[in-house]
Amino acid sequence: MAGKMLDGTSPGGVDGKQKMSPFLRQFLAVSGIVMYMIGTGANIAYPGVLLEQLRRPDSVLRLTPEHESWIASILGLALISGIVVAPFCLQKLGRRLTNQLSCLPALCGWALLVTAKGPALILVSRSLQGFAMGLQAAAAPVSIAEYSAPRHRGAFLATIAFSFATGMLVAHVFGTFLYWRTAAVACGSFYAIALFLISLSPETAPFLASKGKFEECRKSFRWLRGSDESSEKELEILLDSQKKNSVPSKKSKFKLFFEIVRKPEFYKPTVIMMYMFILFQISGMTVVPSYTVPMMQEVTGGAIESCTGMLMVDIVRFLTAILSCVVVNKLNRRTVLFLGVYISVVALFSTSLLLYLRDFGYIPDEYKWTPVIPTLIYIFGKTLGILPIPWAIAGEIFPLDYRSLGSGISGMFLSIMFFVVVKTAPTSFRQIGVSGTFCVYGLCIAICGAFLFFLLPETKGKTLYEIECYFKGTKGEIGETEPHEKDKMLELENIEGG
Repeated sequence: MAGKMLDGTSPGGVDGKQKMSPFLRQFLAVSGIVMYMIGTGANIAYPGVLLEQLRRPDSVLRLTPEHESWIASILGLALISGIVVAPFCLQKLGRRLTNQLSCLPALCGWALLVTAKGPALILVSRSLQGFAMGLQAAAAPVSIAEYSAPRHRGAFLATIAFSFATGMLVAHVFGTFLYWRTAAVACGSFYAIALFLISLSPETAPFLASKGKFEECRKSFRWLRGSDESSEKELEILLDSQKKNSVPSKKSKFKLFFEIVRKPEFYKPTVIMMYMFILFQISGMTVVPSYTVPMMQEVTGGAIESCTGMLMVDIVRFLTAILSCVVVNKLNRRTVLFLGVYISVVALFSTSLLLYLRDFGYIPDEYKWTPVIPTLIYIFGKTLGILPIPWAIAGEIFPLDYRSLGSGISGMFLSIMFFVVVKTAPTSFRQIGVSGTFCVYGLCIAICGAFLFFLLPETKGKTLYEIECYFKGTKGEIGETEPHEKDKMLELENIEGG
């Protein structure tokens, strides 16, 4: 754990009066994660400008269409390796060290990209970035949820969406105005900043409690949350619950694993998160930033310069991501998600219809740019609901004991779908065009949304205890607990529900 923090106190905040409010301390702890998630957004969006520059006649590198599709999609395959390692790292090394270590392969990846002289080295660099992204995809929502007070949790988890959008905008701006090697240096710098900020923060209190490090847990919790009466009550409930679970099991790890996966409080959240991440990818969340330029060329019909169209998409996504930080914290999770699903489906079908009408000559040349309007509405809808909610839910839905494993398994679907969707996008654009591809995406979003409508519970304003009881089927009936636990649970509900 870090020694002294920015304000000169220890992580426990016991060296006198704290100079920073608990909110600012939580913001500091989350800021390092925000920085590396900005790097993740840059990783995803960078091919959109890299490939454009490499297609120029004076480019020092020559790529085939196959090379291009692999450069854009190999992140998805590399994500799998990071996702596989993530549960072990989160459980054994902790949240803080996992976050720190995840920055190193990303920095190496950007350094290799700067020096790349052929497609092979570019693919290696992208693989290192993808491995880092796999670790971070599992670690980010877990870390943010454990660093945050319940009343700030929704807003802090929504910063993941904001970070994605910011990284995509930054990568496209840098790539538009800078040489691709210089842009790579600028994008990679976010990971260096992230590593510095993460090192200033303590390990999360729930992880320390789960490892029986109760005194360190108290210091971390009080540094992050203060030591007022309500925080102290929440801390004692956390410690009591983990002391009961600290007795080591004599069962084999194999048998223990199969017992865990049969528990409804584990498999139900895992299935929900699988659908959430499939929805996340099938909505074009990673396809659009990777292929923004050719996509917007077809959507605008050449009426708007391609780089201008790309920046229009980035600005709408960035501004909507800022709005989502407020919306996710104020409105119900289900409301925000299904609003985003509805807007995205309608906008995608509208764009497809306009593109078909234009192709058949029903739209005059002076209005051939009109498909841009529903396209930007689609970017708004998916950024408002489909981008932030899966990450917010991922940080809330798993019980502490299974959080690392659940995040890893559900994250596997994120990485597989990432590879499948991005790898097939160029072929889809060539064979059925943007109009046909948007139709397919709209249909898939509608199907995933329908499943989630019946599967996804509302988690906003709920304690982690209530969410766990919902999946167990007990519906949070506190009366079923022991009498001395009832008062503690009620106290925790009042604190977290605040």
